[in-house]
Amino acid sequence: MRICYFGAFDLSYTRNNFIRRALELNDCHITYCNVPQSWPTYKKIVPLINQYRQVWRKCDLIVVAEFCQAIVPLAWLLGQITGRPVVFDMVIGLYEASVLERGRYPTSSFPARKLYFIDKVAGMLSHKVLTGTIAYKEYLVNEFRISAEKIQVTPLGVDNHLFCPKPKSKTNSCRFTVLYHGSYIPNHGVDTIIKAAANFSNDTRFSFRLIGDGEGKANAIRLAEQLGVENIEFLSKAPFQQLSDYIADADIVLGVFGDTSQARKAMANKVLEGLAMQKPVVTGDTMSIRENFSHKEHLWLVPLGDARALTEALIFLSADKKLMARLAEAGYSRVTDRLTPLVVGKDMIANFHRITESQ
Repeated sequence: MRICYFGAFDLSYTRNNFIRRALELNDCHITYCNVPQSWPTYKKIVPLINQYRQVWRKCDLIVVAEFCQAIVPLAWLLGQITGRPVVFDMVIGLYEASVLERGRYPTSSFPARKLYFIDKVAGMLSHKVLTGTIAYKEYLVNEFRISAEKIQVTPLGVDNHLFCPKPKSKTNSCRFTVLYHGSYIPNHGVDTIIKAAANFSNDTRFSFRLIGDGEGKANAIRLAEQLGVENIEFLSKAPFQQLSDYIADADIVLGVFGDTSQARKAMANKVLEGLAMQKPVVTGDTMSIRENFSHKEHLWLVPLGDARALTEALIFLSADKKLMARLAEAGYSRVTDRLTPLVVGKDMIANFHRITESQ
């Protein structure tokens, strides 16, 4: 199958990187229509049209990348003109991310209503909508009245060529290292991690390493200073290769702990990357995580937003190396069985073929 990957997206972003890898491993040829994310929507239109004119005869289907809701109407129009169906990867809604999650606008304000409308139209115009979890599918059906038959759950998988088991570095510290990597968004609950780290202030065995950058990082550093936490190391965002080295050196990898709507419905890259590297993972207990993993079998779950529970989990696991090894092995097996690009891509391609055959 021939796919046109369409929109304004970062080629290195984990979600579309995984989807493209899944397509390629299942014998798809991909062409691109892509413009800078920073451009306003009106500026993206003509360049995308010009790029599509060059490639439309070489594609069977248009896939609009994540976060490109505002581009879907253009993709739909081009698809109507050229007879190509449109699939949109609605892994996260703009309304939820900006209004419900970050609280940037009141729910009754014009900007909030505008984002809601953009999400709804994107779902209505797409022939198929991809999303990452069953929980998020239910949200799209209930909130935007998108047909359940139109929505395909395409899990947020992990590229097992980039993230796979590797030994610790020879320079690894003898301390017990707890790792968070991410962008400090609200659903990650970094404040919960820092409060848990504060509970280990008098225990020199533990070291917390936080890797990444984002809108909440300054507040996280401030909170650590206010609590007098000295066992935390804040590092900048690392490229994939270096990130995998940091994960390899960790004893436990942390997932998400924010008590937010997105945390309850979405899956986090950091959870899957830790499991794919055969590390024990501790994360918040949500419906989305339980779609593929079980508590005490594949990873360790704690209530969202509960620093005390996270502290207790880290103490308990650090004292039981056999349990940590068992969780790491079972979690790794579950990821490789269900959530690698080759596995996820087979189901996705089967659905894509059904779409093109029905046109």
